[in-house]
Amino acid sequence: MDSAIAITGMSCRFAGCPNPAQFWNAIIARRNMLTIPLADSELPLGQKNVFDRPYPTRLGQLGDLFSCVPSMQNFPRQVNAGENQDLYFATQLAFDALADASMRPHQRDIMRGTVRLGYSPPFNASTVNWLQHTLFLDQTMEIVRRFLPRAPEESLDLVRNRLVESLPPPNAASFLLGSGYRFVSWIARECSFGGTAAVIDAGNISGAVALLDAVNDLRTGHADIALAGAITPPLNRAYLEGLSGEITFSTKTEFQPFSKDNDGTIPGEGGALFVLKRREDALRDRDKIYALVKTVEIGHTPEDDPSAIIASATANSSIDPKTIGLIEADGSGIKAMQDREIAAISSMVGEHEPGGALAGIGSVKGNIGHTLRASVAASMAKAALALRYRVLPPQLAPESPADELSNLSSSVYLLTEPRPWITGDSASPRRALVLGANFDPCNPIGVTSRGGRSAAIVLEEEPEVRG
Repeated sequence: MDSAIAITGMSCRFAGCPNPAQFWNAIIARRNMLTIPLADSELPLGQKNVFDRPYPTRLGQLGDLFSCVPSMQNFPRQVNAGENQDLYFATQLAFDALADASMRPHQRDIMRGTVRLGYSPPFNASTVNWLQHTLFLDQTMEIVRRFLPRAPEESLDLVRNRLVESLPPPNAASFLLGSGYRFVSWIARECSFGGTAAVIDAGNISGAVALLDAVNDLRTGHADIALAGAITPPLNRAYLEGLSGEITFSTKTEFQPFSKDNDGTIPGEGGALFVLKRREDALRDRDKIYALVKTVEIGHTPEDDPSAIIASATANSSIDPKTIGLIEADGSGIKAMQDREIAAISSMVGEHEPGGALAGIGSVKGNIGHTLRASVAASMAKAALALRYRVLPPQLAPESPADELSNLSSSVYLLTEPRPWITGDSASPRRALVLGANFDPCNPIGVTSRGGRSAAIVLEEEPEVRG
């Protein structure tokens, strides 16, 4: 079975964007949603971290959009401060995506559905809470004993008890829901999906791997409906400290992908989920269709060159690369990655010929930051909405665009203004290419990079709604 896969529903929450409609409005208006880190991020701005690199001065923060009401999600009790709050966020996204696809959770009949979620933070409230009650508490008491070697044991017991009282109380539920596989199983149950429910960690391309697995579920007949996407929960200082060992953060107040002056990336938070069906099933059920997923390609890119992955995606879609009108690029802000990405895209589309087609390029990271594991899901949401509304969406305009994108002989141009998406060939549907890549390592331990993982997704408009 080699059916095209239809996106029949979606949900998203990113910085300043509680749903796809406001996400799209922010993109079209070229709004910078990056803000000064919240007080609880505890980032010592103006200082350097353990790798002698600066902290970011802006983040794409969810803020209150991360807060969800567990009682609305069928949770039978109050939230424990030591529980994994990511569960409620992901569950809300799942419910919102179902609602957008005119479906409801908690159906009586179990559906042949699967859930594939990109997610794997190193810490969450639940895992940290259990460490606090065990290893951290023991380490703290050992330090106290070293500083107060003559303290009576009853006094030390009192200190330990006070420390325990200051922590959120642990319970079995919070421990179980702290693991990703447990909470993705919860989402599947609440959505009445009886098939596979799995968490995927593939770094920044986690959303693409989740999508690939969901597409395979549908094409092999393993499922009739799939929920796929990725989330990046709120970023804390410990996570950013570790991440800075791999990349450099920008210290600028705006993130302008494909600027020649970029000095690093700006992290962001959020997530997006998609409801997927085989196209023939979506047409039979008269579903709304945002776009069709033609191909998802993922693979190793020697010397971090994504050319082979892009070529494989277009070849396996049986399309001419020159029919791609929109390229939603990775646009990480890391110069070496940016240069290789532009070179690969330019090679794909070739030089411009008089009367020939042009491909607009942009990156949503300028609006919401680099949302890490959710970055491909964010890019896919932008591209699917562009196909649905037949508009080529802009990105934040850089003051000094990369020279390669200012070259008039190229078939690629930087999208800095919204444009009607007009196709010169009535027989050719509108198509978008979504790209993602894992970071180039800064090699804090001296390991030489020999390549990374990249993803390329080809989306196409639904022929039944062409205009």
